[in-house]
This record gives sequence, C-alpha cells and structure tokens, in this order.
Amino acid sequence: MSRQAKPGSKPYRAQLRDRLTALGFPEEALPAQVAKNLILECRIPPRTAWRLASELSLDVAAHQYNAVTGDPRAGMRGTRIWEYEQWPERGVRPTVAALRVLAQVYGTSWKCLLGLRDLEQLPAKDLAEYHAEPEPTAVVAPEPEAPPARTLVRAEGRPEEEIGTGALDDAILLTKTNVDDVQLDDLWADLDFLGGAYTRTAPDSILGQLTVIADRTFALLKGRQRPKQTQDLLLIGAKSSAMMAWIAGDLGRYRRSRELNTAAWLYTQYADDFLARRWVRTSQARVAFWAGNGIESAKLAADGLNYHVGGRLTDAPLILAEARGWSSVQAERQVLDAIARWTAIEDPDLAAGGEDSFFNITKDRRHYMAGTSLLSVGQASAALREFTTAREAFEKLSLENRWEAMDPMIRIDMGRAHLRLDDLEGAAAQVEPLLTAGVGKQPDMVRAMLKLMATELSGPRWRSATTARNLAEALLDAHASARP
Repeated sequence: MSRQAKPGSKPYRAQLRDRLTALGFPEEALPAQVAKNLILECRIPPRTAWRLASELSLDVAAHQYNAVTGDPRAGMRGTRIWEYEQWPERGVRPTVAALRVLAQVYGTSWKCLLGLRDLEQLPAKDLAEYHAEPEPTAVVAPEPEAPPARTLVRAEGRPEEEIGTGALDDAILLTKTNVDDVQLDDLWADLDFLGGAYTRTAPDSILGQLTVIADRTFALLKGRQRPKQTQDLLLIGAKSSAMMAWIAGDLGRYRRSRELNTAAWLYTQYADDFLARRWVRTSQARVAFWAGNGIESAKLAADGLNYHVGGRLTDAPLILAEARGWSSVQAERQVLDAIARWTAIEDPDLAAGGEDSFFNITKDRRHYMAGTSLLSVGQASAALREFTTAREAFEKLSLENRWEAMDPMIRIDMGRAHLRLDDLEGAAAQVEPLLTAGVGKQPDMVRAMLKLMATELSGPRWRSATTARNLAEALLDAHASARP
C-alpha cells in the first residue's frame, strides 16, 4: 500500500481493489476480499468493514436498508447503523433480523457481520441461531432505487472523427470552480479568529458570525469545485457547525446544539477526515454532559480518541471529557483510569489553546475538568489540588486568553470541595468575593453550578448553620441574575 493511504481509508481501499484486480479477482469477488483485508489487516470490526467494502456511507446504507425491507419509511438511520457498528464496546446490539437485512445490503451472510467479541456478548438464543445456520454463502445485494446501470453502446455507423468528440470539453468542466484559494483562506482565518475570540466576546455575537460562515460555506458547496476544494469546504462546514453547537450549549440551547452537532458529523462523514471527527466528538461530548447525559458524553469522548491525528488536537480534552462523563454516575474506577491517562500525557507547557485555540483547552481548564471529575467521586483533597493549579494557571494567562467563566467556576467548585472536607468557612471564603463583586451574565453551566452549591448548602449537613443559609440564598440570587 502507498504510504499516503491510511489503513482502511478510501484511498487505501481503492489501491486494494486495484491490487486484487491485478491478481485476477473478478469484480463480484472484490467486496468480500476487501472486507477480509479490512478485518484482518486493519483491525476494523466486521460490520464496519463490510460497509466500507461496499463503499456505502452510513446514510446510504440506511437508505438501502429501508428499501430492502420494502418500506422506505422503515426508520433505519445512519446514526443507528453507526451504533450497531460500535457494539459490543458501546452503542446498540443489532438484532438478528437487522443483521440479516444489513447482510443483504452488503452482499454477504449475516454471520460474516459478527466477530468473536460480538459472539461472546450475544444472547443465548441468538448464538444458538448462529450455530444452526449453514456456513456463510455469498448473498447478492439488490440495488434499491439505484440509477440505471450504464450499458456499452456500439459505435457502429458513427464516423470515426466523431468518436471522442466533446471528451476534452467534458474534462475541462472538472477544472471549473466557484471557489478559489483566497476564499478558502479567508474562511479558515475567520474560523481561527472566532475560535480565539470566544473567550473574550459575547457568545451570541460569535454564534452569529459563525452562522454567516456556515451559510457561506453551504452556498459554495451547492456549486462546482475541484475535489480538494470540496473537501476543504466540508471541513469548514464541520468545524463551524461543531463550534456553533458548543456555543449554543453554553447558552443552554441544547436542542439546537444537538442539531448542529448532527450536521457537523454529516460533514465529517463526507470529508472523511479524522481531525474533523475529533472536533465533532469533542463538541458532542461537551454538549451531552451539560445536557445531563453523562454516560453518552463519556462514550462520545472515548470514541473521539479512536481518531488518531498526531499533535494537531491533543488527547487531553477528550480524555478529560471521558472522565467528566463517567463522574456524573460516580463511576470511580473509570474516572480514576481516565485521570491517570491524562496525567501521563499532560504537558504543563502547552501554550494557550495549543495548535487549535478552540478545541485544545488551556491548562487552567484542563486542571479544572480533572478537579470536577475527582470531586464527583469523593476525592475532595485531590480535587482541591487540581482547582488550586487551575487558579494559578488562570491568573498567569493574559487577559485575551482567559475564559472569564473560569473564575466563577473554579471558585464555586473549590467551595464545594471545602464543603466535602467539612470546612464551611473555607467554602465561604472561596465564593463570597465572587458574590460580592457580582457574577454578571454567565454561560448556562455557571448558573447550574451556582444552583448546585446552593442545594448542597441547604442539605441536612449544613441546614442549621446560619452562614450556610445566608450563602445559599446569595447563590440562588446570583443564579437568577446570571442568565446569559
């Protein structure tokens, strides 16, 4: 294989097909051979391998699934097929009936869509059905709603000089484009600027400017570009949508966030780019957590780590998002494992934002995320150390690189850590300066944390303490005034 082709990627599969064809394999045998190679050589799970070998995107596979069942409205979606492909580590276990339909779509047997790990997790009834089935035989998949196949037309009767007429004109069409490098550079520069400006600019303003970029990108994609330019536009669409989802989540607009992240993921599917998938998984994990779906957040973050991109987007944000997701259900083992993995790679000298100032979070935010995860599983002393490091890192940042929401977030969670250590005075010392100065307009998560600390102070442990009651009332007042 060429060095330029990542194992399992579309170029890799194209090269593999060429090699198989050169070895004399007929066209109809290629998908099975490609799937076999993807499973054995690239370690791609069987269901994903067969879909890629069939050169189907998730959405097209879902469309053909619905057509095979005879009901285009059957409801199969690309996201559900993706969930089937993630099982058994995560996702959803496919039923035998669903596997049989997918096998028809991919032109194979349903047994070929199951690996050893799948078989180990199958219910006894399904495993018995698996063993009762004859050995796999090739199944020819129908082509529902596919365009008519091209047929060879004899050129008899056509003057020789007419053969090939117009071929050059047709080829020249491929050079026509509605975008140039200057436009692409401008779009990327605008995204980079807005990513850096988010920490010091009103979220609604950034969201509005990102919407302009997204609309402009979509309008360009409706026209004709060279393939590389189309991929650039798809990547811009993915990043702008993921950034918009992130910011909409900060504003508490979680339904819109989910829609934007879905759009971003669709862009990444067509761009076929690992870095873009990391952007989107980072945004999805963040939005899912603050929307109250901690386990989903952890699984999305863990999946994002599967897309290796070197140093362009570090593992730290995703590992810490995974820890934070598991912390929401007090899964101490998973949290401590993730924190240990992060500690092993943490670079204290990583500049503000690293190579990507939006998705690569700063040192203060990394240590803050670690602290919140530790606090949620009862590790109050360790959490307090992380919060202290976070505060020191925050104060060392230049004003333009500070995310102002970090100050109240660190203070509130340091206060909560002191409460866990039975130190009410220490908790008051952390949050009283914040309450005295006024919290101002804050992202939705700051409001949620103000309310959480007020609730903890109103619990049985502190209910009788006058200081706790007064502090809880002040926190609830701040919560009411902090709406963005």
